[in-house]
Amino acid sequence: MEDLVVRAAQLASVARLRGDNTVSEYTKNAQTIAKSWRKAVHDISPDRFLIEALVAPEVDQKIDVLDQEERCAYEFKVSGKNAQSEFYKDVVKVIIWNERHAKKINRLVFITEELFGKRLLDTPMVRAYIKYLADHGLSVSIAYIGG
Repeated sequence: MEDLVVRAAQLASVARLRGDNTVSEYTKNAQTIAKSWRKAVHDISPDRFLIEALVAPEVDQKIDVLDQEERCAYEFKVSGKNAQSEFYKDVVKVIIWNERHAKKINRLVFITEELFGKRLLDTPMVRAYIKYLADHGLSVSIAYIGG
């Protein structure tokens, strides 16, 4: 079955800039893509998907999308650059969420673009970490989009 949240990220990323642009232009473009994705997910089911769910006030971090029915968190790193550090940070956000909330998250889907993201995340260390998390009750998957 197709994951509608991942599909929405794929569709939103069509607006990605290509070629020679400034860092500022890429940043604005990434923000626009992320905003478009969050709106598309919200439009699928406003009661099901919580957008920018606050992990805890004292850590000042948010989960991009929380599927309240499936207890699945989605994080979208529009650019694959720095994907590895964002991935680890997003896992920590879910761990903190689970420490502070009665309704636990049991799955994380990390979405990023394939070109840069895959070479940073398709590594023995990341695979070992994902296995460790699964052994401790958190299913984690990486969804690559674009290419």
